[in-house]
Amino acid sequence: MRYIFYSFFPIRTNIASVCIMVVIFLLSGISAAYSQEKALPSQWDLQACIDYALENNIQIKQSEANKETGLVDTKLAKAAMLPSLSASIGQNLTNYPFSQEDTSSGTSTLSTSGSYSLNASWTIFDGGSRITGIKQAELNNRIADLEIEESKNNIKLAIIQNYLQILYANEALKAYEDAVELSKAQLESNKIKLSVGSVAKSDVSQWESQYAADNYNLVNAQTTLENYKLQLKQLLELDRLDSMDLALTPPDEEDVLSLIPDKQTIYQTALHVMPQISNSQLNTEYAQLGIEKAKAGFYPTVSLQANTGTGNLYNHSGYSFGSQLKYNWNNVIGLSVSIPIFSNRTVKSAVEKAGINVYSSQLNELSIRKELYADIETAYLNTLASQAQFVAAEEKVKYSRESYDVMNEQFTLGLKNTIEMLTEKNRLITAQQELLQAKYMALLNIKILEYYQGLI
Repeated sequence: MRYIFYSFFPIRTNIASVCIMVVIFLLSGISAAYSQEKALPSQWDLQACIDYALENNIQIKQSEANKETGLVDTKLAKAAMLPSLSASIGQNLTNYPFSQEDTSSGTSTLSTSGSYSLNASWTIFDGGSRITGIKQAELNNRIADLEIEESKNNIKLAIIQNYLQILYANEALKAYEDAVELSKAQLESNKIKLSVGSVAKSDVSQWESQYAADNYNLVNAQTTLENYKLQLKQLLELDRLDSMDLALTPPDEEDVLSLIPDKQTIYQTALHVMPQISNSQLNTEYAQLGIEKAKAGFYPTVSLQANTGTGNLYNHSGYSFGSQLKYNWNNVIGLSVSIPIFSNRTVKSAVEKAGINVYSSQLNELSIRKELYADIETAYLNTLASQAQFVAAEEKVKYSRESYDVMNEQFTLGLKNTIEMLTEKNRLITAQQELLQAKYMALLNIKILEYYQGLI
C-alpha cells in the first residue's frame, strides 16, 4: 500500500500535505485553547454574570495591575535599607605639549593612565525616612487590595441593577404583547360587527388606532430590552456577537416584600464591611506617616563609605603593569555626617504640608461616612416606599382587572361604547406597568441594602 501511495503522489505533494496538516493542527489547537480560555456559561443567571465579570472586567484587572506596581515599590523601599556596591574602570589619555623631557630619544608626550575601583556606600541613619517609606509602601498595598474590592463591589452593583432592568423590561414586554393581542382581537371582532352593521366605522377606526399604538409600545419595549442586554454584555466584556441565554425567571412576591433590618443596623454593618471606609482610614494613616517622613529632614544623615582600588600609568613609569597595580592598591573607609543647618524652610514647609494632608484625609474620611449613611438611608426609605407602592399597585391591578372584565361584558352586550372600553383597557395597562415598576424598584433597593451589608 505504501508503494502504491508514493507511486501516485509526488514527493512535493506529500510535503505540502504534511505542512497543511500541521498548520491545521496548530490552528485547531490555538482555537481550542482560546475557546477554553473564554468558556462562557450555557445559561446566564445573576450569579453567573457576577462571577464572570469578576474574572474578566477590565477595570478590576487594572486595579490588580496597580497592586502589582505597589508590590514592586515595596521591594524598592526595603532595598533602600541595604548598602550599595558599584565598580568603576577608567582609562585616560593625557597630552603634555610643553613637556620639558627630552623627546629626541623617542619618549612620547602622551601619557596613558588607568584606574580600577570597587565602591560601597551604606546610609546608617537618616532620621527614620526609609523605615517610614517602607510603612507607607505596605499601607499602599493594603489600600490597593481595598481598591480592588471596591472595584468588584461597583461591578457587582452595576450588574445587579442592569440584570433587574432586563427582568423588568422582559415582563413589561410580555404585558405589551398581551395588550397587542387584546387590541388585535377587539379589532377583528369589530370588523366582523361592522360587516353586519352592528358597529360604526368610527369604532373600528378607534380600535385600529389603539392597535397601532400598542404595536408602537411593543416595539419600544423590545428595543429597551435589547439595549439593557447590550449594556450587560459591555459590563461583562463580551463581544456583541457572543450568544447569551439569560435566565429570565421573574422574582417571587416574597422577595419583594422581604423584611429589611433597621437602617442604623445596616449602617453599623457597612462601616465594617465596606472597603471605602477602610480605605479612607488607611489613607489617613498614610498621611500621618507623611508627617514622620517629613520630620526626618530635621535629623542628620550618617553614611558609611568604603573603597578599594588601584591604578597604573603608561610611558612615564619604570614599573611594569602588574607592579603598578600592586603598589598602587589602596583601601579607604570613611564615615560622613550631613547635618542640616539652614535649608530655606524646605523641611518645615514639608512638615506643615504633611499636617494639612492629614487634616484633608480626616475630612475625606468623615465625608465618606456621611455619604455612606445618606446612601443607606435613601435606599432604606426607597425600599419601604416601593414595597408599600407594590402592595397598593397589586390592589389597583386586581380591581382594574375586575373593572375591565365588567366593562368587556357590557361592551359585548352593547351597553358601553368603544371610547369607554379603550379607556378601561388603558387603565389596566397603566396599573400593570405601575405594579412592575414598584416591584423592581423594591427589589433593586433591597439588593442595594444587601450590598451595604456585604451579602452580595
